[in-house]
Amino acid sequence: MADVLLFAGERAFFSDSSPQPLRYLLNNALCAGTPDAVEALLLEARRRWPEEPDAHIGLYKFYFVSRRYEEAEAAVWAALRAAAGVAGFDRNYRRLHPGSADWSRRQGAERLYLFSLKALGVIRLRRAKVAMARQVLEKLLELDPGDEIGGGAFLQIARSFEEDAA
Repeated sequence: MADVLLFAGERAFFSDSSPQPLRYLLNNALCAGTPDAVEALLLEARRRWPEEPDAHIGLYKFYFVSRRYEEAEAAVWAALRAAAGVAGFDRNYRRLHPGSADWSRRQGAERLYLFSLKALGVIRLRRAKVAMARQVLEKLLELDPGDEIGGGAFLQIARSFEEDAA
């Protein structure tokens, strides 16, 4: 049952600009009684609003909590694409730099992109893709030098794994 409560204590949506019907559907997923019901509602949200980052963020959180890391990573990529599309910058994080967007914004697609980039790094750590996780987390800190998103601790974990392997 703990897996079902993946959003416990959280909002079911993360952007103030999400359409009201999407918010309603995500809130229903928040209250669903079984993992299958949660997943079905999140998949419905993604199907109906593929351009909305929130439709993908809830799904990658669900898959992460369910330890379905490959599916979580696929959902993160979709969230990154959606957030980049909304904000109007390149979806490929490797091509981004501090001047690509106003990364300091506290609201909006830029912030959702950064949080999703952190999620990608964490998921890759869980999948034992340490070098790839490090690359993602280094890019996150390049875009978020004040570490407001909290990727620095995960970058240290990735680096410590690499040091242990050396």
